[in-house]
Amino acid sequence: MEAMTEQAPRPGQTTFAGWLIIGGSVVLVVAAWQRIAGLHTLEVQDELRKLLSEPPIDGSGLTVNMLSDVIRVLAMIAAGAATASAILGFHALRRSTSARLALTCLAPLVLVGGLATAGFLAPMVAAGVAMLWVQPTRDWFRGTSAAPVATKPVPQPQPGPPVAPPPLAPPQQPFAYAAPPVAVRPARPPAIVAACIVTWVCTALVAGGMLLAEVAIMLMPDDTFDEMVKQAEQSGPYVADLSRSEIVAATLVLAVVVVVWCIAGAVLAVLAFRRVMWAWIALIVSAAAAGLLLLVTSLAAPYLVVLVAAAAVTCSLLLRADARAWIRR
Repeated sequence: MEAMTEQAPRPGQTTFAGWLIIGGSVVLVVAAWQRIAGLHTLEVQDELRKLLSEPPIDGSGLTVNMLSDVIRVLAMIAAGAATASAILGFHALRRSTSARLALTCLAPLVLVGGLATAGFLAPMVAAGVAMLWVQPTRDWFRGTSAAPVATKPVPQPQPGPPVAPPPLAPPQQPFAYAAPPVAVRPARPPAIVAACIVTWVCTALVAGGMLLAEVAIMLMPDDTFDEMVKQAEQSGPYVADLSRSEIVAATLVLAVVVVVWCIAGAVLAVLAFRRVMWAWIALIVSAAAAGLLLLVTSLAAPYLVVLVAAAAVTCSLLLRADARAWIRR
């Protein structure tokens, strides 16, 4: 029965949804980088000025540079999420339930980041993800077939007169045949499950926190920003030599690097959950590198010790003997 379900044909709706995700994600990546490259042009700057002069944001205090930075951040989020979605869409076509789950988690990022690009691209990717959760695609991922269609019962022949039974054949010697061995898939160790859950929670929190912090810096009033810079001068006097645009640009680059790293870590956790050995190794390296970097950063921000502990726990769980044995089988 298992061999039959593994060979079940992929529904046409599933194929359409998968290529809708892949195609829409690729086009969204191109559109996002084109949007970023064109932010400095006079035409786009005029469009932003016109947008700022119209309700509902005409009295928000935003400047053209601030709005450009917000659009740049959103476009980078769209590019990163769409890149991961294109890869996961390919794995979804190969019947990966973890890829379908990861695509569902990335769909909000695609929609939010897609606000900075053409309006139909991000919803197109989200629509493809939604199609992965409806019939008959849902049954295909479960490995079950659709419900049989009711057919008209076939009339049975009427019984005739009784017929004498044939003579009994002489008894034959029975032979016992051993059933072929069935390959049993080893159960996923709880250590792998716990490590992946810790990774998904921490990457979501860190990525969301960095995005919120960056948007807050961009929209911060000048007096509040100046006060923040004065407080930062205590730990780094070089901050006073930077203009606001330079500080915003530096924090933007940092936010993009952290968000992309978080997305990559979440995807690696999905693949490790699916028993992909190279992803398991890469996840250990990523968690160890993040832990060391956070340990150094925690000297200035002690609250980051929590994330250092989470990285250490993730590495410890992934390197347990049962986790190593399961991933290497």
